[in-house]
Amino acid sequence: MHRAGILLGILFLVEVALAQKVSINTYIPGLPGDSLVTIGSLTMEGNKITQDKIILREIEFKPGDVLSIATLDSLMVKSRQNLLNRSLFNFVSITKTPDNGKYDIRVNVVERWYIWPIPVITFADRNVNVWWQDKDFNRLNYGIDLQINNFRGRMEDLHFYLQGGYDKVFALRWDIPYLTKKQFFGMGFYGGIQLNREVAYATENDDLVYYKTNDGFAQERGFGEVDLTFRPKYNYLHTLTFGYDHYFFEDTLLNLNPGFANRNEYNILSISYLYKQDFRDYKPYPLIGYYFDAGFVKYGMGLIPDQVNSLVVTFVFDQYVQLYKRWYFAYDFTASFTSNELPYFLTTGLGYRGLEIRGYEFNIVSGQDFGLFKSNLKFEIIPRTVKRIKWIKTEKFGKIFYALYANLFFDAGYANAPDFYETNHLANQLLWGTGVGIDFITYYDLVFRFEYSINKQGKTGFYIHLVAPI
Repeated sequence: MHRAGILLGILFLVEVALAQKVSINTYIPGLPGDSLVTIGSLTMEGNKITQDKIILREIEFKPGDVLSIATLDSLMVKSRQNLLNRSLFNFVSITKTPDNGKYDIRVNVVERWYIWPIPVITFADRNVNVWWQDKDFNRLNYGIDLQINNFRGRMEDLHFYLQGGYDKVFALRWDIPYLTKKQFFGMGFYGGIQLNREVAYATENDDLVYYKTNDGFAQERGFGEVDLTFRPKYNYLHTLTFGYDHYFFEDTLLNLNPGFANRNEYNILSISYLYKQDFRDYKPYPLIGYYFDAGFVKYGMGLIPDQVNSLVVTFVFDQYVQLYKRWYFAYDFTASFTSNELPYFLTTGLGYRGLEIRGYEFNIVSGQDFGLFKSNLKFEIIPRTVKRIKWIKTEKFGKIFYALYANLFFDAGYANAPDFYETNHLANQLLWGTGVGIDFITYYDLVFRFEYSINKQGKTGFYIHLVAPI
């Protein structure tokens, strides 16, 4: 019954999203002040690396178009949002100038720094809050993540990832968003090797239980995938992914938890599809708009007998509303359904990959199916403010922006996990958490969140996060 309720809620929210999209793009002629203008020239400035065609792909009008002033202003705002959401530029401005009965358009961008040899210092634990409980520096991973963003000036991303320390990872990723002249189709490649000394083999008392090997690695994984993308319009994206994973586990893991896996070695073929609608004003920290995605992952294609065979379906809907001047409200609804029970090493739930109820950062609620609701009421303490750092000459770093927000939040979630009920008390019940927080936002998509929360069980805590709450 709870699955049907979650699905009905999703369908209702999708209808809201589609209705809102129509209202954004509808143009009704004959309104007061509805004078028509013709677009003249369209010039770009500041794109020393980014190719012109990449910028033009995000502009929602072209020279020769005849539009009303109101429609042109609206499309200029949307085009600026499109460009900012590509994570290529720190600043974008689009201006219009009348010239002989036409309007010439000028697009000015401040490009980011695109080559980042980023030192890797990560935690073997799920998040910084979990690691902070023990502050065990032996559980740190270190290495380098060489990121070449906007590779060849075509919005391509190239990543070389090399990690040592507690766990070892070598991975390569290359995303090519546009392969064709019309810039509709793209492709991505991802592959690597992951070696883990310590592996979570069960969930007990609503937390992960780990096994650590003294010799070699408890888990070895090789992986590879090919992504095919189709972006027919500015705010729509289809992604089809073909993947292969090879796992090898120590015998001890199977003995500790027979549900972890039923064999030492797995070869898993998968296919997944994801559809996105993204109408957010600024993806790293949205204030206005909405986001929707729906997709599935099919583990096992019937080509390898006696392996994993399951279908996982997911839905996400976020909406962001300006209530009044500096007051904003946002909410998120996420749901996931699994057709057949997965082995533990593939099981997820609440607490994985950012899908957490605030107030339960130290807990894991493993489950075959789950639903999550998150909400935020926020007040803009410091509006987006632009500053120049005089002693830094380049605009890539010397021109910055920042903003500060106060938050009141409420989250709730439910995980369906009959097999985990005896040792885990948070599954199969409605959980909630609420609290207050401060968010600091700045350039290069940086978000710092500081929150104090209380959950259904009456536990309180102070937590730090590095991504937007919704």
